[in-house]
Amino acid sequence: MKTAFLFLSVAAVALTSAPAHAQSADEGASGGGFGDIVVTAQRRSESVQDVPISISAFNSEMVESSGSTNITSLNGIAPNVVLQTQGLVANVPMISIRGMSTADPDPNADPKVSTIIDGVYIPFVSSTMLDLFDVERIEVLKGPQGVLFGKNNLAGTINVITARPTDDFGGEARVTLGSFGLKQFRGKLNSGRFADDALAAKVSVNFRDYNGYARNVITGNRLNGANVKSVRGALNFDRGGAFDSTIVADWLKQKTTGPAPHVLDNGDANWDLLPAVVKTDVRKAAVLFDPYANTETYGGSWTSNLDVGYGTITSVLGYRHLTYVTRGDFDGLITPAPNLDVIRDFSGESKSGELRYVSPAGEPVDFVVGLYYQTDKWRQFNTVFATPTTTTLAQLHQNTESYAVFALVNAHPADGLTLSIGGRFSHDSKKYDIATQVRTNTTSVGNLTGDAYTQAVMQSLLSGAQLSSFATSLKASWSEFTPRLTVEYRVSPSAMVYANYSQGYKAGGFNSRGTIAENVGPYNPEYVNAFEVGAKTDLFDRLLRFNVAGFVNNYRDLQGSVTKMGAVRAENITTNIAAAKIYGFEVETLLRPADGLTIGANLAYLHARYTDFCADTNGVFTNGAPEPGQCGPAQPILINGVPNGTFAVPTDSSGLNLANAPKWSGSLAVDYAIPMSFGEIKLHSDARYSSRFNTWGRSNLPGYYRDEVVLLNASVAVAGEDDRWKVTLYGSNLTDQKVISGATNAGATPISQFYQPPREFGVDFAVKF
Repeated sequence: MKTAFLFLSVAAVALTSAPAHAQSADEGASGGGFGDIVVTAQRRSESVQDVPISISAFNSEMVESSGSTNITSLNGIAPNVVLQTQGLVANVPMISIRGMSTADPDPNADPKVSTIIDGVYIPFVSSTMLDLFDVERIEVLKGPQGVLFGKNNLAGTINVITARPTDDFGGEARVTLGSFGLKQFRGKLNSGRFADDALAAKVSVNFRDYNGYARNVITGNRLNGANVKSVRGALNFDRGGAFDSTIVADWLKQKTTGPAPHVLDNGDANWDLLPAVVKTDVRKAAVLFDPYANTETYGGSWTSNLDVGYGTITSVLGYRHLTYVTRGDFDGLITPAPNLDVIRDFSGESKSGELRYVSPAGEPVDFVVGLYYQTDKWRQFNTVFATPTTTTLAQLHQNTESYAVFALVNAHPADGLTLSIGGRFSHDSKKYDIATQVRTNTTSVGNLTGDAYTQAVMQSLLSGAQLSSFATSLKASWSEFTPRLTVEYRVSPSAMVYANYSQGYKAGGFNSRGTIAENVGPYNPEYVNAFEVGAKTDLFDRLLRFNVAGFVNNYRDLQGSVTKMGAVRAENITTNIAAAKIYGFEVETLLRPADGLTIGANLAYLHARYTDFCADTNGVFTNGAPEPGQCGPAQPILINGVPNGTFAVPTDSSGLNLANAPKWSGSLAVDYAIPMSFGEIKLHSDARYSSRFNTWGRSNLPGYYRDEVVLLNASVAVAGEDDRWKVTLYGSNLTDQKVISGATNAGATPISQFYQPPREFGVDFAVKF
């Protein structure tokens, strides 16, 4: 009752305060109805209201008008979707859909939620921290979408479609100035049709500089800042005949500082040595160096369509190259030093191709069939200054090859009734090479900080002697068929009900943090059986949109982390840990009671629980004596096949809360456009609520939880006719809430929390021509 009262109170405040614009679900159309967002969730263009799955869609106006900088800015808008940073490594997003998430920064930890950009699957999670500029729309598809979207689609899909060249010449320039030194320029230029109207081109640029909202009291520098440079170009060929083709290419370079850990007291005497200010101020951190993530990526897609008279053949070719270097402090302490300072140096590329045939709509039977192929290869060098006396080095290489055949058939046996059956056969194979060694550290870092500290620990690495080494080359492959069955009935032209059953599958893999053979793997695939029922309606002559969905997801062989002993220390190792059952419901509404006024409200409920979880999760290794809650025999710790005298004791861990699975969440948004002689005044406000939830998932200690919170955002814009010019004032987190995005620890180290930005303000100037 307290939670509900708080949410309703804040909702009332948002309704009366008005102002940023991203959250109204669909743009209002003339006559008081809704202008639908057209999506491609079923590989053909159709209204979001005609797709028999739960999907949240955001068009370009919703994305840009909110002042969004990257995909995490949309957090809290789509029900049962969490979009935030992983925390420990600055360039890694954490995406959770219906209580299922992945936040591992290493490249061999395939995500449970797939990201598709312009039809191309992105295998490296570190390249999905998208800067949202020049985006046509974003589709959030909930539940397994493996039939049509393929790989690693256990929980859902983020489908991003960037803007295409327009037929007319024109452009836009936007300048944004904001809190903490934010300076951003976004611009795009469309050529219009040329070469006898056969071609159209577009180029867009994005430059963003942000000082950051936290400070490292050791070096004196700001943290959680970013410098971004990106360019995207597109070329479209279309003579108005049966064939058209579009190439989209992009390049991005990003330098990020941080994160800024807030370290909690766990009784470690070294915590007492932290500066007093960082113990109480969550915006200040004590790190002997400035953590960073330097990322560069480029790639694109080439999409071609051929109308063959009865249907369309489409090919999509994709390429993505990614490099990054990250350095972080994983223990949160300044003594001893070095201790769990980690450097990751990565380079990888991915190539993919898809060929599909889409039959015409409006026939008694329509269908989509296709072939898919994808390969990626990467290498990563890990350097872990594990203790003041030891350093571990790892050289990792992986080649992945995947292919699939898929089909979805829709039959319409009676008016309003659609029966769908589909499936995908997937084959994934991985070749993994790992070589690790443990070296001694010989150079004392003393009280050094900053660059001097970095030089000292690197010198220590170069001069140390090798203590142990381990190398192996492994292969594994997996195949799976995942079906989908859907029944859809259109009660009226403005109301539809549906029921859907689908299966999801994510391939197995290997561990990058294994320093002994026992910890490398492989681990096995994970699976989900998903059930969903729902309704999509436009009521009262399309003045109210009301969509509701209920779901049950049963997971088995879940891949997750446990702690196992390595060559030097305890290591976080991925394995098949558990089974889980997740169910809930989602309500999305949109009301337009008067011209220019739009009110959107979403509500979500989630019940996420493990049904079977027997493992040693605490990382404490004992003599094997019985422990409370023990659910299996004690397992001897082997180091390179040799027992070391200690044991891991599996205990019943089914009481752990799943990560990033709030029981209740919701949002309320109000947009009001006031006509003026010069154009419009546009007001927007939104409130985003979530109940308390665990951000770690491997412990129920209070430090891992994000507290119940309501975040308020608002903006007011003054715009000329047809938005030819616009000035927007915006504010986010208006009540200056202290909200964590994640919390972690490594072995016996203290809990490190990572906080989202405080209250921020900014002004955006935009001109179109």
